[in-house]
Amino acid sequence: MAEISFDLNFDLTTLDDMETEENAARFANLAEEDLDDIGEGRNEKSTKKSTKWGVKLLKEWCQAKAYSTDFEQLDVPELASLLRRFYGEVRKQDGSPYAIKSYRGLRAAIHRHLTGAPYNRQGNILRDREFQSANNVFLGMLKKFKREGLDVSSPKPAISEGDLKAMFDSKVLSMDNPSSLLNLVWFYLEYHFCLRGREGLRSLKKSSFGFGLDDENNEYVFLKFNEATKNHPGDLQDDFQSQNRMYATNDEKCPVQAIKKYLSKLNPKCEYLFQRPKSSVLESDEVWYTNTPIGVNTLGNMMVKISEKAKLSQKYTNHSIRATTITALSNAGIETRVIMAMSGHRNENSIKSYCQDASISQKRFCSHILHETLTGKGSAHGKSQSNSLGLSLRNVRVHEGCLSSTESSNDINVTSAVRAETSNMSKLFSKCTFQNSVTVYVQNQ
Repeated sequence: MAEISFDLNFDLTTLDDMETEENAARFANLAEEDLDDIGEGRNEKSTKKSTKWGVKLLKEWCQAKAYSTDFEQLDVPELASLLRRFYGEVRKQDGSPYAIKSYRGLRAAIHRHLTGAPYNRQGNILRDREFQSANNVFLGMLKKFKREGLDVSSPKPAISEGDLKAMFDSKVLSMDNPSSLLNLVWFYLEYHFCLRGREGLRSLKKSSFGFGLDDENNEYVFLKFNEATKNHPGDLQDDFQSQNRMYATNDEKCPVQAIKKYLSKLNPKCEYLFQRPKSSVLESDEVWYTNTPIGVNTLGNMMVKISEKAKLSQKYTNHSIRATTITALSNAGIETRVIMAMSGHRNENSIKSYCQDASISQKRFCSHILHETLTGKGSAHGKSQSNSLGLSLRNVRVHEGCLSSTESSNDINVTSAVRAETSNMSKLFSKCTFQNSVTVYVQNQ
């Protein structure tokens, strides 16, 4: 019988070549310049501008002192020595020292420049031991500025209660026309979601927000995407996903109804959330806004413009809204960890910095106490003061983290400073009398 044979020798080299070609087509080919651009994309435009300012200042100082302006090429000991002298000698054009905030930003700008493209240096001028002598001078200058009263930086003020009321009373924030509706929606989003950064606002789209119902069928608006903020600029280890909710209030100032109306009136040809309002429209018009997104600078000055139009007591900035949110929650007794979760802060001291100053009503209340003490009406003169108001409330729901409570007691004690004007409170508690601070006991029944 004839023998049958099969040749099973495939050309494996050809298969390997085919697989290599497929992998080559699968992965992108990026030049060094492309990678540098991606790396630079981690910083917002404002940060890049600050970096450019700091580098320019250092180069100007080097030129004035007859040093090489190519400080990026210096080895570590030479760079440390250069920075040590620079930190001590840098001044503004008029010879005066920089504000502490600017001085801090200067060192950070140089660090970003050295560690970013195209230099990508591995050292850390902020923490490395080799730069300790330079940083000692830097910290010494900070203390010197404080001793000389140059620490003029302060948190942006929260919007006062009177000005908040004036904004709505003036109709600068309303649903009546395109401009006022834009202002209202913008303010609500800033206020409820603690948004920050001009670039972040400019990038918001119609699809950035969603609507939901909670377990009690209450409607709310939520932020869909992960916003890159100053506090969380995209680092994976501390990625910040906002879980804030803006609930419907079902009244004339309802934020959910405001954003629904705003979305329904936007120009369908523009994907961005903030669009330029038309100058003249009818309520029945389907579109109130043009096919042009609002620019970064306009969004960055929104609160200043609102302050002017509503004739507020002062010109507030966008950051004042964030301060208002944090201050309001803190004054209401909300725990710091809850506020941090809403604002995106990682440091409790950042929250405390917003609440260092007393509100206008608290200052008025304290002045009232001091005056009564001088006139013999205060407790300092031996008079018994009863400043408590006992209320027995049924069916009161207390959300976890919102109020401080004593575990050993069934009562929840809420103490808050109130306005001195008795007439205002009498509208709320017509059959109650009160003085100064009010202590409310909410009993679990």
